[in-house]
Amino acid sequence: MKILQAIYQYQTGGGSLQVVADLATAARRAGHEVSVLAKDVKVSEAIAAERFFTGNKLLDGWRLWRRLRREHYDIVHIHDRYCSLLLRLMPRVPASVQTNHIAYRTRRRFTRFADCVVGCSQAMDRHHAEFFNLPPERRALIPNGVCFRSPNAERAKVLHQDLPESLRSRQICLTVARLSEQKGHSYLLEAIAQLPSFLRESWCFVWAGDGELRETLQFQANQQGVDQDIVFLGQTSKVPEWLSVADAFVLPSLYEGLPLALMEAMAAGLPCLATDIDGNRELLHQGENGWLCKVRDAKALAEALEQFLPAEEERSHLGRQAQADYWQHWTFDRTWQQYETLYQRLAIGDRRMGIGNTSQPLIPNP
Repeated sequence: MKILQAIYQYQTGGGSLQVVADLATAARRAGHEVSVLAKDVKVSEAIAAERFFTGNKLLDGWRLWRRLRREHYDIVHIHDRYCSLLLRLMPRVPASVQTNHIAYRTRRRFTRFADCVVGCSQAMDRHHAEFFNLPPERRALIPNGVCFRSPNAERAKVLHQDLPESLRSRQICLTVARLSEQKGHSYLLEAIAQLPSFLRESWCFVWAGDGELRETLQFQANQQGVDQDIVFLGQTSKVPEWLSVADAFVLPSLYEGLPLALMEAMAAGLPCLATDIDGNRELLHQGENGWLCKVRDAKALAEALEQFLPAEEERSHLGRQAQADYWQHWTFDRTWQQYETLYQRLAIGDRRMGIGNTSQPLIPNP
């Protein structure tokens, strides 16, 4: 098949870019021809994409229409509402797939979607059905998955040396997420400030990721007296290595689709604590393979951390079960197989018969 992927709206370091990159890699390995269109040159280099979009809808639409006429793609796979708008205004375009990585909640009546809209979680599929009134034949449920990335042993050995000397003997509670409001770092910061001194003295909190709230969060950490307990790594290529040396993982998000960072922590065998929201609760089951706590509640998060962090035996059990669940349900090979099946059905002109879930999703959720 000849496949075009297009992405305009994204956050650098966000999960949507990782999905695009993993899909392109898997499709090429399977023998398909894949082109990827993006807007940022750094992003384009990272995922072997072409810098294409400018933000001018008329120009981008005209250039995309010319590209489609010239290249004769079998499938166009788009990853945001900007690209879907461009596509749906064109006549006689190839069969199209749209994966929404966030839940759009505005302009319901005017939203134009691709032929088949993929929900990356059960909650996202319900949102497409209930909020946008998309019928079963225009929906598919394909849960996110991640590729396990083996850590570099030599790089992992020296990570503790990257920490301030006062923190090198402490256990590591890791968070991997953009420093944005969505990810809930401010609640985690307040929760850390509420922890008893024995935990503050034996644990450090390493935050991997960058974003618009970095300076604000660093200022707040200083104001609350926890700046010596939190390490702001910024954007880093050493996430697999940090996962391999960490002792626990916490994700305090306010909302999620199906978080890849949490999957990666599970794949690494880390015990995970996350907020009880859509997406997170599809991955973690309280007391079975992780812990969940109330969202937007620093006190509840502090109480959960106070119980979770010292419980070494339980954390060890949770980490082993989380890792087993990852290999059973959340590998990217499984996700790619479902997308390839959808591509093939669309490419042979199966629109009239219905692509998505009828009484059940296209491919059942685990």
